[in-house]
Amino acid sequence: MVEVRTYMSRELNDEVVKRSKELDISKSEYMRLLASLDIAVQRYQELTTYINLLHNRINEFHETLGIYATPLEDVPIINFN
Repeated sequence: MVEVRTYMSRELNDEVVKRSKELDISKSEYMRLLASLDIAVQRYQELTTYINLLHNRINEFHETLGIYATPLEDVPIINFN
């Protein structure tokens, strides 16, 4: 792990401390989780965009070829809980 120093207003820091206590986690863990959430959402959005592009491309091939050899189906969401 690396140490990261951040600067924020006292009011924001107080809110972060308050929220950390509500969640029963340390301030550091709260900040790590926020950063991880942001990165995960960004990756999810990139993957969703890529999937949509592929879906459209496959549909274009189907239309051009006049065949529909591979049915496109929605992939169910996997619940990891």
